[in-house]
Amino acid sequence: MDTCKAHLPELVQSRIDDLVNVQGLDGELAIHLTELQASLAALEALAREDAGEAARGLVEDMERLIDRVRREYVSLAYRQGLVDGAGFRRIVAGQSVVPEI
Repeated sequence: MDTCKAHLPELVQSRIDDLVNVQGLDGELAIHLTELQASLAALEALAREDAGEAARGLVEDMERLIDRVRREYVSLAYRQGLVDGAGFRRIVAGQSVVPEI
């Protein structure tokens, strides 16, 4: 149990670092977020011009982008959970090596 306690802060800090640097880990996610920001700016411009139909289409595009971003985050969290679980299992089994991420 002492081994687990000794390595747990490393695992937690590693996850925090991953969350902070998530865009660096997955380029597609960064692209989706950039597209979403551009769509939001365009939507704001259309709202000022009273272009209802174009704004409606843009909102649909944004909803699809939001769904993609959500799926990317879930996928990233799932993969990271698998890595963390394997590392924690090694720690509990008495090995002191935490896998590289």
